[in-house]
Amino acid sequence: MMVIYDDYDITGLVKSVEWSGDLQQVARTLKITLHNTANGSSPLLTFQKGKTVRFFDDKELFRGFLFTTGKNEAGEGALTCYDANIYLIKNADTMKFTKKKASEIAKYICGLYKIPVGTIADTGYVIPKHIFREKTLAEMLFTALTTTRKHTGRRFFIFNNLGKLTLAEMKVPSAKLIIESGRNLLSISVNESIEETKTKVKVIGGTDKNPVTVTVQNSNLAKQYGIMQHVERADEKLNKAQLQKLANQLLQDMGKVATDITLESLGLNEITAGSVIQVYNKMTGINGTYYVNSDTHHYENGVHTMSLNISSSPNLAEVAYEEV
Repeated sequence: MMVIYDDYDITGLVKSVEWSGDLQQVARTLKITLHNTANGSSPLLTFQKGKTVRFFDDKELFRGFLFTTGKNEAGEGALTCYDANIYLIKNADTMKFTKKKASEIAKYICGLYKIPVGTIADTGYVIPKHIFREKTLAEMLFTALTTTRKHTGRRFFIFNNLGKLTLAEMKVPSAKLIIESGRNLLSISVNESIEETKTKVKVIGGTDKNPVTVTVQNSNLAKQYGIMQHVERADEKLNKAQLQKLANQLLQDMGKVATDITLESLGLNEITAGSVIQVYNKMTGINGTYYVNSDTHHYENGVHTMSLNISSSPNLAEVAYEEV
């Protein structure tokens, strides 16, 4: 493990490191605790906000900027850092996009605010119109990606790779990373809920004078759980076939029992929010492939553990577009 602050190796001062991320957030976080004194009366280093901080464990895992510092009378210190994607949250604006893909919106926003860009996957779907008033850049991107998912079923997520914003499609590859009882799993708990389940969807298009309505229902779920309807207003330019496709996709996404799984295991640096892993535990019945929604890695005294939230489908940030 190694921590570099502004090109200075401060690993010798570090007591513990927490490295975390969440699909609901655009930026990963690095928290460091340290002992920043040699004589108990004065600090060894003065940390300046805005400086670059990098974290390595065999390879570089994090590159970002120092945002918060803390210290006490005993010389104990704390640093909180975020990768460059944090500037999607720290900036708000008013913008209008017409006939643009979410990927094109991402490139434009990053170029305008000088956020370094890596690989940007082509999101495919051309969004007819999105107007944003006083929204953060993150809200704009999450909204565009939500609209894309609703119309195509394709899921994309944002992360940062070595200082560059990256947009990737979430697919289901063959999961090679395994967590299981008797091997590396330390604890696991499972909760299932139909609190957010929908068994019926109504989509309304057209205009106020000439509305076009499409309704779809999962009869099996409705019989089992009752009727729970979602209503959504769609772009007035969509024809009935497009409204039908949208309604079917919404019902497919919402007509599920939510399964929330949290676990703790020995750490694997390859596992972060957006990863696909295999988990096996006989007591809870967890057996198969799951998405990682959030991760927290903890490094202290040579021991690396991690806490994960996982589910059978990814818990991506959802921001529905509201006409203004």
